[in-house]
Parts: sequence; C-alpha cells; structure tokens
Amino acid sequence: MTFGLRMTCMMEAAMYRHWSDLQPELLGLVLKHLPSLSDRVRLRAVCRTWRSNSMLQPLPLPFPWLTLPDGTFLSIPGSEIHRIPVPEGACCQGSIDNWLFLIDNGNVCSLMNPFSKTALELPNLVAVWEREIRYHSDRKPIFYKLVVPSPLDSSPHSPVVALIMDDGCFHTLCISQPPIATASLRDNKDPRLFLSDVVFFNGKLYAWGRFGQLFIVDLDNDRTISSISCIIDSLGDIGGTPQDLSIAEEYMVKPYLIECGGKLLLVARWFRCTPRSTSYDVFEQAYCRVSGL
Repeated sequence: MTFGLRMTCMMEAAMYRHWSDLQPELLGLVLKHLPSLSDRVRLRAVCRTWRSNSMLQPLPLPFPWLTLPDGTFLSIPGSEIHRIPVPEGACCQGSIDNWLFLIDNGNVCSLMNPFSKTALELPNLVAVWEREIRYHSDRKPIFYKLVVPSPLDSSPHSPVVALIMDDGCFHTLCISQPPIATASLRDNKDPRLFLSDVVFFNGKLYAWGRFGQLFIVDLDNDRTISSISCIIDSLGDIGGTPQDLSIAEEYMVKPYLIECGGKLLLVARWFRCTPRSTSYDVFEQAYCRVSGL
C-alpha cells in the first residue's frame, strides 16, 4: 500500500470514528457552550461514554428551570415546557440542583433525580416539624427550603439541611444525614433566630434572620449543631424601597441568600399582591463583611 493511499484510509477512518470516541477535552468544550440544562441532558444521553466523561467536566451552573403552578417546568433559555413524571401519590415540594424534593400521601420524604431516576430517602420532615411545635396546632408546613454543601450527584452522602416554614410565627431547621434526622432547631427557643432563609457557602451553613441578622450555623462531624454565631447584627431596612416602586404603595419584602460568582449575596424581593408588581435589589454587603472572617 502506497503512503498516499495509507494516509487516505487513515483520514477516512478518523472521519467515521464512533461518537463515543470524542475526546473528553472536546466534550468539555461543547458542554461549556450549553447553558441550558435540557441541552446538557440531551448530550449526556447520546451514549454511556459521553455521560461518564461529562460528569468529570468542571462546568458553570446551567440556567435553572422554573416551576410553574401546574407542576410543569420552564427551561431558561429557550422557553421549553417540560413535564416530569413523579411516583404516584407523590407531590413535588421543591428541589436541590437536579433533584426533586417529593412528599407522598404518607408524609414520606425523598429526593429523586428525574433523569437517572435515582432516589434518596429523607427523614420525615413533617414529623420533625410536629415534634418541635410543642403545642396543639392545626397548622401544617407550607414551604420547604433544602440545601446541601456539595452537589448530590457527586456527593451522595452529603448532609441535607431543610428549613421548614409554616403560616405561623416560627420556623424549624432540620439537619439530616439521610435518611436520619440528626438535629433540629425551632426558632421560638431564641427570638433572634426567626430564620427566613439558609444557604451553604464555602462549606459553611449561613442563615438569614427575621431582623436582618446573618448567622453561621456550625455543624459537628456527627451532623449536629455545635454553635450558632451572629456575624452581621442588622442591615436595617435592606436599603429602603427601590426607586422604581411607588412610595404611595405598600410592599412586602422577601430576602434570599444566594451564592453567585463566588460571592454570598442577599437578594431582596419587593412585591405587592394586587395588582402584581415585583422589584429586586441585590446586596453585596453581606458578602463583603463575611469575606473578612
């Protein structure tokens, strides 16, 4: 076989190599140009090699899916509507990363990855909430915020922290090493600890208090609460009403702690229910003060 013919055969063989032979580095470059979670899922579904290699790639967070009132999900960008089936008798109450937080008719709590169908049993958060009530009440939990220090896809044994909120005056913080609840805290034990949001940042658990305080909740190796320290005593009125809202109207404000771009931010959502109007303010003061610790 002549040299020219050999080169031609080699080039043709390279042109028709199987998709699974794509080098992981090239696969990573493709993934970095796919900000949509839907597109990343489609890429990983091509073959097992692509799926396993894609899990090794350090990627920025994809654009989130928004939960719609009818239980479907809106993909950003692209505005695709997705309907994800859940087990019979279960209801989606929230999410962590790619995992749906489900509660069934018997108050059994679990996390489910809708793409891999992997499930993780959680403690009965309703029972934890009821145990901490300590008085008769007909109220029930209406909102759950779940956070983890690292993605469950790569750290399946990660602790799970749940902030359980009802329509009353107090909230409950539950620490768990699934499926066991290792610690819980009801904020009526200390009026300062009316917690409205929690987030993990740089491996530490931060909590936002009712009166503008920022707390660090330290956890022991056995996933129990060792201490709670206030690192910001107050941010006042969180900056006052935004300029684009009418000062003649009355608004409610809802603060959220988020991690973004390596910073801990406080997002303040201002809204009135009728007619609906919403404005957002983002504050970096919390991060600036925390970063000096």
